[in-house]
Amino acid sequence: MGIIVALYIYLLLRKPAVPTSHWQRSFDGFQFSAEDFYEQVRKGIQSRETPSVKFDEESFVESHILSGRRKYLRITFAEYVFYVSGCAFGTGSFASWWLCVKQEGILNRIPILSKLMGKDRNDKTFYQQDTEAMYRAMVHGVVTDVLDGLTGAQGLRPLTELEKQYTIAK
Repeated sequence: MGIIVALYIYLLLRKPAVPTSHWQRSFDGFQFSAEDFYEQVRKGIQSRETPSVKFDEESFVESHILSGRRKYLRITFAEYVFYVSGCAFGTGSFASWWLCVKQEGILNRIPILSKLMGKDRNDKTFYQQDTEAMYRAMVHGVVTDVLDGLTGAQGLRPLTELEKQYTIAK
């Protein structure tokens, strides 16, 4: 019973990341190593010398607590978190990313305090919007460059501009 209560409290208090944009692409008949993909993305971002970027890996359940897990490359910069995925899918492979904004502490969820502290996600300054856009463009560019390199090495065409477009959540 105590474990159930502790799990319930954890789920109530955890600070989920809220997705702000997303991109995905499948590659039929072409597979690549997720580990190699993640390492190339990591190196590509490091080569741009963006300050304070942190890398880690995180696993997420596929659908429920007893289902399989998928490993994502987590790239953190300030309150922005990218989750990059690369995996086999049928006879091909799949790559995606999710840009999320970390939900800060409980005080930042109080409207007046969050506004005063510059954490109101609905009232971002131009600087905050520019930073998010620059970070998103940088990581997206690295991911698509890496994928173009992987497909090009196999004699496949690079991604088109249409295939590189991503979705911004509102």
